[in-house]
Amino acid sequence: MRKFALIALTAALSFAIEPVVSTQWLAKHLQDKDLVILDVSQPKAYAKGHIPGAINAPIGQWREHHGNYLLIKSPQKIQELLRNLGIDEKKEVLIYAHHSGKDILKTSYIAWALELHGLKKSALLDGGLRKWKKAGLPLSTKHPAVTPSHYTVHLDPTLVIDKKGVYENIGKVRMIDARPAVYYFGAKKQKVLPRTGHIPHATSYFWKYSFKDDGTFKPKETLLGILVGGLGLDPRKTLVTYCTGGLETSMNWFVTHRILGFEKARLYDASLKEWANDLKMPLTKYRWE
Repeated sequence: MRKFALIALTAALSFAIEPVVSTQWLAKHLQDKDLVILDVSQPKAYAKGHIPGAINAPIGQWREHHGNYLLIKSPQKIQELLRNLGIDEKKEVLIYAHHSGKDILKTSYIAWALELHGLKKSALLDGGLRKWKKAGLPLSTKHPAVTPSHYTVHLDPTLVIDKKGVYENIGKVRMIDARPAVYYFGAKKQKVLPRTGHIPHATSYFWKYSFKDDGTFKPKETLLGILVGGLGLDPRKTLVTYCTGGLETSMNWFVTHRILGFEKARLYDASLKEWANDLKMPLTKYRWE
């Protein structure tokens, strides 16, 4: 376990900001000129109260429809968005959600989107707005002024994988399914999918297993114990993460890649909304793998 912990620590050092920061840290750094705070809530929720200085950046700004599924927008559109948010390679980006349910998945997706486009200095706020408010820290209803950047995106294709890549790697690399286990096993059908089961040879790891009951992340050593010690994942090897439609899997990507240092973690963005709708693609059910 110590060897894997060292690998994770070494990988984490390539990032200027810790992948997960506390409300206390943010309170001390709220006025940092190179810190951009992104609130992923919908505009109505943002308008009711947000962390002072936070910019509203809902998930709809980052994704677009492709038939049955959603994908990250084109590099050109993401570049325009990043410029409008005032983000460039000099900025550190703090991302938070209002709730610890599926709302938090938008934060990990945006962290992935940032790194996919060349920006590694991002972090999630542990416990999100709920913990911020519980600590009695201030809220604002003001929309901060933003100075646009001139950032040019640098796409990193090693962080993403498409349907063809997943199919070609079945049985060759480890894959983890971020959905609740009942869907992975195929005992229950999801309304948004035409078929049940999981991608052959994938392992079930429900994204919520990475969190404590209060919506904060479990300690790094606990996560290492689960994913490396328990599931036998190797931080040095390629790992594919997928789910229903890209959001749940982004949290598994964030935990493995950003917190634990899996440098070769790759996210299948379209996930089963694409895969299950293609009847040529195999699915396995009633089996734990």
